[in-house]
Formats: sequence, structure tokens, C-alpha cells
Amino acid sequence: MNRRAPRASQESGFSLVELLVAMTIGLVLLGAILTLYMGTSLAARQSHTVSRMGEDASIALETLARHIRMAGYSQPVLMAARNAASVDGRLVQLVDSNLAGAGLKGCDGGFSSTGAAWDALTCTNASTEPDDIAVRYEGDSFNTEAAGGKSASDCLSQGVLNNAISAVNSSVQYALVESRFFISSNKELSCAGNGNATFTAQPLVSGVEFMRVHYGIASDSTGSQVVRFATANEVNALGGNPDQNWGRVVAVLICLQMLSASQDQGKAVDYINCDGVLTRPPDKFLHRTFSTTVSLRNRAAIAQ
Repeated sequence: MNRRAPRASQESGFSLVELLVAMTIGLVLLGAILTLYMGTSLAARQSHTVSRMGEDASIALETLARHIRMAGYSQPVLMAARNAASVDGRLVQLVDSNLAGAGLKGCDGGFSSTGAAWDALTCTNASTEPDDIAVRYEGDSFNTEAAGGKSASDCLSQGVLNNAISAVNSSVQYALVESRFFISSNKELSCAGNGNATFTAQPLVSGVEFMRVHYGIASDSTGSQVVRFATANEVNALGGNPDQNWGRVVAVLICLQMLSASQDQGKAVDYINCDGVLTRPPDKFLHRTFSTTVSLRNRAAIAQ
């Protein structure tokens, strides 16, 4: 009986070609996974950035709106109806409250000095610079927070003294709150209030690089319907004195241009600026504009 010698077992494995193919497929899959991860990470960062900008814009716009709505407020102290008197056949407004005069004033391109007295506020008229806006109203513990032993406070929660003489009774003083809002060189919505004698400004919201303000004006100082929106320069040119001109403002349109905290965009991203122009930024920051329109609750008693 013949016995054959057993054959040596053949070793099996991957050929070089098979290894190269497997490595190539693995690299392709790894690249796809990395691309997907990077894309998802970028989208998440952008979503967080947009959300953060929206939150900051909401805070800034609400802060501005809260003070602008109060512009010109002064509690009536006489039992007299406004617009109830006729002089030479013309309807006039009666001064029946402590504050007589416009409660709002703005500047295209910013104020020359945010610390100037109300009647001395002048404008730079620099078309490329952010606009500024100032408001004033009679303050008390109901429409502001009491601070520093005072019953009223300004935009920085600084206590405001009884610092103004009543237009109705010269023996009475009341708290006239004044706040000036502007965009600082550090790209912050800032405010200077008269709770500080020198109107020292402090930032309110960061990441605000530009502000544009337009004013809805009525046909005259007794009207309540907006006939058109105008710039501060156009309001100043309406033909009356400053109080009469600004007394015709019944609404304020505010546009804020927000800036992301970091340059984490893959490329420069176009945006519509506050003048309605499609703009390409020179950087990889994200720029977005947000706006709101505020109706003025109080019209100052301005004689025609």
C-alpha cells in the first residue's frame, strides 16, 4: 500500500494589489468622514454665531426702543386738553406738563460731543460714521429704576436729581432724564446719561459696529401719521425751530449692523448693510443687520 507524503499546507493572504486597494478605500472613507465632520462643525459654529448675534441685536434694539418710547414723556399737571385752544383761527398745543420741548434729537454721523448740553448738541454729518440719538423725558420711580437715593435713573442706572424747572410752575423742579446713544470705536452700543455730570459713557452691548436711524415725520406737530421717513439732517431742515421740527417725529426706524466675535468664516460673506446696499466685507467676520421701528408714545407739547 502506497502512502503519499502529505502536501505542505499553502499559506494564504492579501496580495500587494489588494492591500493597496483596501488602503485606498479606507483613505477615501476617512476623507469623507473628516469632510463631513468639518462641514458639520463649521455649520454648528456659524449657527452659534448667528444665534449669538441675533441675541445681542435683540438686547440692543430693545434697550434703544425702551428709552425712545419714553421720549418726551411728562405727566400732565394741569387739567387741560392738548390742542384745545384756538389763537387767530389756528389750533395750538397747550403746555400742560413739566417738560415743554422735543424729547428726541438725532445726528447723522454722530454728535460732535455726547457730553454737550441738549440745546448745544451738534452733528458731525460724517456720512460714513454711525448715527447718534438722544432722548429726554420726565423720570420717576415708575418709568425708571430708583438709584443712588434718587427716584429716577438714566440709561446707565445712574440716579438723576430733580434737575429741571417745570414749564408750568417755576417753583417746581423735576427729574429730567437724558440719555445719548452711540456706537463707540470699540464697536459697542454705548450710552452717556445725565446721572453723571460729565455724561461719561459706558458700553451696553458689544459687537455693534454701525447704527443708522431714520425718523418718521408727521405732516405737522399735531399729526400722528407718518408721511415719510427722513434723516436727521432732513428733520432739521423742516423749516421750524429745533423743537418744532423734532416735535413732528412720531416714529423711529433703527438699524444696527452686528459683527461676529471672531473670524471663523471660511470666506468673506456678503451682507446687506443698513443703507440697503449689498456689501462684501474685507474680512472673515460675519456681518448682519437687524432693524426695528419704534412708535413714540409721547408727543412733546410744541406750539405751532
